[in-house]
Amino acid sequence: MNKGLFKSVLDFLADVLFTPSVLLIVIWIFVLGLRRVDGVSMYPVLHDSDIIGLYKLEYIYRKPARGDIVVFKHHNEHFVKRIIGLPGEVIKIQGGKVYINGQKLDETAYLPAGVYTTQGNFLVEGVSYSIPQAKYFCLGDNRLNSTDSRDFGPVDKKLIEGKVIFIVFPFQRLQMFHKVSYNIK
Repeated sequence: MNKGLFKSVLDFLADVLFTPSVLLIVIWIFVLGLRRVDGVSMYPVLHDSDIIGLYKLEYIYRKPARGDIVVFKHHNEHFVKRIIGLPGEVIKIQGGKVYINGQKLDETAYLPAGVYTTQGNFLVEGVSYSIPQAKYFCLGDNRLNSTDSRDFGPVDKKLIEGKVIFIVFPFQRLQMFHKVSYNIK
């Protein structure tokens, strides 16, 4: 085989393999990501050891919304929780229910009947809390087994890594997440 043909084949292989690989790495680092769910705080929606797909650019052009399941960092740990309270809102836990601006939050779209929301170290029963600007109040769906904003306070938008958009593994649980609608009663 002559050197010119060999170099052409190597150049072709570099273009075919290298360029897409670099593109995939860039997409992986800046656009998408996978995380493993550690624990049962989002049960029954997410299970321990589920692998979830994360869209990292979701909040560049839009604000996080109530109901979004997000991944954020807190004290060098990744947490997966649902956004419940938005900046500027007043949140309160009373009688096992969550209230936003004095209105009971309807969480029937994702919480099983009978789920009781307890107080934490940060947000205590019957005490209203005004969520600061650029911060979000995040709770686990498994309220009795979740360390969340009730314990450590609201999450700064800068610490939210992205929105959970689907379950990747196990394959039998593969699903996309859609926007949740709310009626505040």
